[in-house]
Amino acid sequence: MTMTRRRAGALIAGGAGMAFVPGCGAGGGEARLKFKVIARAQLPGADYEGFAVNEMRASYTPNSLTGFMMGRTLKMEATVVDFGGEGDALFVLLTDYLPVILWTWGIAPSAGAADEKTISSLKAATGLRAIPQEDPALAGRYSLYPKLCAFRDEADPTSVYEVDPDNLAKTHGPGAKFLGLSIEIVDPKTPLTTSIMQRLPWLSDTSGKGLVPAEHLQPMRELSFGQLLTNRDFRGLP
Repeated sequence: MTMTRRRAGALIAGGAGMAFVPGCGAGGGEARLKFKVIARAQLPGADYEGFAVNEMRASYTPNSLTGFMMGRTLKMEATVVDFGGEGDALFVLLTDYLPVILWTWGIAPSAGAADEKTISSLKAATGLRAIPQEDPALAGRYSLYPKLCAFRDEADPTSVYEVDPDNLAKTHGPGAKFLGLSIEIVDPKTPLTTSIMQRLPWLSDTSGKGLVPAEHLQPMRELSFGQLLTNRDFRGLP
């Protein structure tokens, strides 16, 4: 995580692990991208920005037995916006950024719509793009934003709570505002962000349990936000 502080009025996730999304098989080559997930937020008097540099390796897999048109391997960790003690830091949780990049760069409407040109288009992708909160093509039924959260005490994972990007003032006080998310395709030599383990050392627990333990076996629909979150939402793992 890297954080910078900007004055109001200036506009504007140990090491990274690896998460695998199925879909490997015969296909049309591989694209390897490093990309920066940038989050911006405002508290009264100042704007704040945080980012994490992640890596994705994507391949076109039309002959995969899984039925996925693209396979991808992601090395990621959560983006953190630190308010320098003025409020609980924001954590932008992990998500599958392949469909987000495909849509935002106009390469394909989804990974399922990939074709032979998708990999070459991914390799050619450059620049900085704002992530729209919703996909207009789906009339707002699907959010392109990952989940956001914060902790009342970062040393205590059970103190986690959900943050609404449309209403940051609800959790962070009057005048607080989430300014948006962007993705920037960066130079392949850019180092990956590897700071989340130092900030949240309890992420070393790889048991896969929820941050907030469930008192008894419950249907998923009855689980709270904290019970649904696991360490893998903050740091990709092999």
